Amino acid sequence: MDDDVVHPVREYVLGSTDPEMARLAAISRVYGAMTGAWLDAAGVRPGMRVADLGCGPGDVALAAARRVGPTGSVVGVDDAARPLVRARRRAEEERLATVTFERGDVLSWEPAEPLDAVVGRFILMHLPDPVAAVVRAAKLVRPGGIVAFADVALTTRGSLPELPLLTSYLEWFLETLRRAGRSVDMALRLAAVFAAAGLPSPVLTSAAPAERGGDAVGWSIVAGDLTSLLPVIERLGVATAVTIGPDMFEQRLRAQATAHDAVLLNPLVVGASARTPLSRA
Repeated sequence: MDDDVVHPVREYVLGSTDPEMARLAAISRVYGAMTGAWLDAAGVRPGMRVADLGCGPGDVALAAARRVGPTGSVVGVDDAARPLVRARRRAEEERLATVTFERGDVLSWEPAEPLDAVVGRFILMHLPDPVAAVVRAAKLVRPGGIVAFADVALTTRGSLPELPLLTSYLEWFLETLRRAGRSVDMALRLAAVFAAAGLPSPVLTSAAPAERGGDAVGWSIVAGDLTSLLPVIERLGVATAVTIGPDMFEQRLRAQATAHDAVLLNPLVVGASARTPLSRA
């Protein structure tokens, strides 16, 4: 197989299985504070009508619902049914009656009325044309409305000391995403994407949470990446399940981290937000 060939994968490459839901839960724990800071910097506040595109199991939608309060509303949109079941259950558990979830294509979904804000976390890297997606999002909000997206720079993950299993993971993971046609550094491209979409210079927030030792939550994210992506890893010829050993990968990785008292730097996440012009061109 030609290692330089890109084989675009149209579907969400990480799937919607139970391991993927566990991976997303770990991401929520690591990046929860950053997500809140991004929404606050964007200006999401009480009374707003908000849509969360690519909502998955609802982390961002629920965070937005807490901010818009009982006088506002939030709708989460995703094209996978399974995460939406989890999202609805979480909303019920938190008694957030103002948030709803709809199954739909984020590139064609239409709200019933203009929104005050459109947000999306970790979605642009999976879309074929991020600029077009931001342009469309801007059309869904009222004049002066908020467009806010957050994404990740996957190349920034690392540990000290360097762990052999993490090094192998980075090679497999990043190469698979490259061959699948995904951007691995979308976080660093957000400002340029907003500019190309005709939006003002965005407000940027960022975080790269660091953790220490074998108990770090981030090791679950690493192992979850491999488990969720394994079918694509094998399909694109990057590695095999035998080579990776997914069933025990997390345990082995945590053992290495414990033995070396390693510090894990989770990937940099950048949130960008801007307001649309007060009048349409």
